[in-house]
Amino acid sequence: MKSTKKNKKKKLAAAAAALAIIAAVSGTFAWISSQDQRINRVKTAAIKDGSVTVSEIWRPTDIIPGTETDKQVTVTNAGATSVFVRVSYEEVLKHLADKGVVSTSTTGWVAAATPSIEDSIPVEFDGKKYVDNVDYADITSAVKVSGAVLPANVKVYGKGAETINPLNGEKHIDFDYAMFFEYETGKYQAMRHTVKPVNTGANFSDWTFEATDLEYEIYANGYKYEVANWANSTLVGNTTEAMTAKAALLGTAGTKYGVDYDYKAASMNLGAEKLNRTLAVVGQYPTTSGATSSVQTDKNALNISGIHITYGTDIVTPTSLVNKKWAYNIEDGYFYYTSPLGASETTPNLLEKLVFDNKIDQQYTNATYDLVVKLEAIQGNKAALVDDSGWGLSDDELSTPNTKKILEHLSGQAPN
Repeated sequence: MKSTKKNKKKKLAAAAAALAIIAAVSGTFAWISSQDQRINRVKTAAIKDGSVTVSEIWRPTDIIPGTETDKQVTVTNAGATSVFVRVSYEEVLKHLADKGVVSTSTTGWVAAATPSIEDSIPVEFDGKKYVDNVDYADITSAVKVSGAVLPANVKVYGKGAETINPLNGEKHIDFDYAMFFEYETGKYQAMRHTVKPVNTGANFSDWTFEATDLEYEIYANGYKYEVANWANSTLVGNTTEAMTAKAALLGTAGTKYGVDYDYKAASMNLGAEKLNRTLAVVGQYPTTSGATSSVQTDKNALNISGIHITYGTDIVTPTSLVNKKWAYNIEDGYFYYTSPLGASETTPNLLEKLVFDNKIDQQYTNATYDLVVKLEAIQGNKAALVDDSGWGLSDDELSTPNTKKILEHLSGQAPN
């Protein structure tokens, strides 16, 4: 019996020695890691990888000046071992190239056979409000332009009455109408026009009308995109999900939790360099708990800081690190959780709200804003913090003093 145990111990020792030799020869080690991203789209999701995920309470809303929406973001570790976590953002703002200025065309809008983001956009009109209203009659056939019928798919709905003053016999005409272009079934384009009654009478259905000055409203030159990548990803992405070499959504396309996205540079008519990191400046990241800070893209594209993030109450700076808090590192663009995140543990809120400032104006017309919350998690080990297959953090005090402080703080809480 003792001989058998000794043989087993010898075999285990030999196996351990062999693994040590393999590790020494290869010179690399793939640290256990995880990534997660959530796309939150607001207008005028997530990639789950492993057991560490972005959790949130998210209430989608429209971009309305002076309003806010819940956006409570935490990180949850559903795994069995402790991990280090950090979070950053990718932003995508889609806005009208002419920033909400309305132009006109002499013809109704027709979708291009090969659509482009630079195609003009029809100014939408709520034609259904009149089509479905029993108080308004379809008077399209009674309206003429220089004696001819209206252009195809132009619709006119109206109501009116003729009254005679019994005292002086004067005629009074009440007339209200709406004209619009139906560019697709149930979709309507706004128009500029003048419609006047030509012949009136007691029965509105017998009236005739003359239309002049017909123009079709458009947003010329289509859309533009502005992107901001707060931090370049370091962990290798999942190529089976068509991700790039690093775990990021910028540069990729797909559907995440029902949100369709296409962040390829070519699709957005951007140079590939636009997907690289853009440094956040003072006012775009929190320095105190509960701070409200602006995002990057609307300031870059529209020169207005209209979209803001309200942060949680557990924010510290790299110069005053406290355990179980969030600290923003301007040197690499990540928010670091200042302690290892244990098994079945959830961080305090990093974000609390999205806030839409009263500065928001017509430049945000038809805009959509995507805030991608990007998570990176690695094994809760000192070596994983500095290894190139982990986060590869530098402890160079001269060039990266904040990173050095964060690295020292995290290393002091981790096993060797």
